[in-house]
Amino acid sequence: MPKRKAPEKKELTRFTPEEEEIYEQTGHRLTMRQKRFAERFSEGDITATGAAIEVGYSPRSAGQIAYQLLNPRDTPQVVAYLNYLRDQMEAKYGVTKEGMLKRLYDLSRGAEDNGQFSAAINSEKIRASLGGLTIDRRETINTVQDMSKDQVINRLEELRQKHPAAFAVLEAHEAETLNNEQGTRGEPVVIDAESPAEGDESDEA
Repeated sequence: MPKRKAPEKKELTRFTPEEEEIYEQTGHRLTMRQKRFAERFSEGDITATGAAIEVGYSPRSAGQIAYQLLNPRDTPQVVAYLNYLRDQMEAKYGVTKEGMLKRLYDLSRGAEDNGQFSAAINSEKIRASLGGLTIDRRETINTVQDMSKDQVINRLEELRQKHPAAFAVLEAHEAETLNNEQGTRGEPVVIDAESPAEGDESDEA
């Protein structure tokens, strides 16, 4: 009678110290794909959507997935790992956001003083992007199209908290426009917050 083969023992998954620490902080485990996404995106030469596609997410849903991966409420473990990678880079190279902004400002001023306006403009563009003042419009358009109404509202609230001054300017402009319309028509403009605009449909999944 042939001997039965002993069942193979499954090798236990081993986690790195930083993965264990992130699990203790967030209560969520990083998947391999999430980890690769964070590592690719942290390199800084690619958009979040591009990084999601490179690590194997579907191009059709990559924008929405990238938004979720960078949202601490959806995937806190990914955000925590990105912060860990950023800290590692700062410790290794002495690179900080504030230091980079200062360096780019100095380069921009030097290029401008030498009449190298194209280089100065490029430095300012990078500085604005690093400071969070500009965004990749292509990525944003794709992401917003894939987002639900609630996600758009939540994202706007996050931006309002991060950039209150910008929203204050927008609200002041809207108030001024509203006053101008009232003065032109000679009658108050009534906005019914309860009634959705004509043609609006629910975006709930």
